[in-house]
Amino acid sequence: MDTQKLLRYVGLCKRAGGVVRGADVIAKSLAKTVCVLIASDASERTVKQTTDKCRNAGVPCVTIGADKYDLAHAVGASSPCAAVAVLAGKGPADAVKAMITEENADKTE
Repeated sequence: MDTQKLLRYVGLCKRAGGVVRGADVIAKSLAKTVCVLIASDASERTVKQTTDKCRNAGVPCVTIGADKYDLAHAVGASSPCAAVAVLAGKGPADAVKAMITEENADKTE
């Protein structure tokens, strides 16, 4: 997966109002979320809790090749960001989902 391209798309989604961050906000928005991205250096607890919630909601969730600082930079945040949810219909959300779905398909082949 091209992490830089993915982060650019996430940034465009953010500018369109289609990205949320923070565990509670992500959990509340799962019904309208197309995918959740987790930073490569997120804690094991964050990864487990986030992936469990996503699995229960049927939302794709993937750990990306960017750390918390790069993910935060992509969404215009000044503090580190362990995970973000990309909301449906906002910016290139479908392109982000396609990128992570393609990456997961490559791993299972």
